[in-house]
Amino acid sequence: MDALFQELSVLADMAMENRGFDPARLDGILALFESEARASWAAAEAEHEAVARATETAVEVAEGHLDAVMMGAAVGWSGEADALSAATAAMGMAFNATSKVVDP
Repeated sequence: MDALFQELSVLADMAMENRGFDPARLDGILALFESEARASWAAAEAEHEAVARATETAVEVAEGHLDAVMMGAAVGWSGEADALSAATAAMGMAFNATSKVVDP
């Protein structure tokens, strides 16, 4: 993207100094900008979808652990502390997955 900004700057200088400004070249640079923007948008969207899928999976795991704890507590299961710890860890993973900040 920086190279495109550099080309645009050179083209703007040419236009300002009346040194053979070519509008077709400007159209080409703008088309490249559009292409880069679309590619960046698609990459960001794909990353968002991956984070959403990972979050859904983590939530499902957490729900499974929580269900196990609840069922164990209902029947007096002796390992409920371990199950509660696992459920808490899974919920923490789900929270961390949804709280992930993506750098542009």
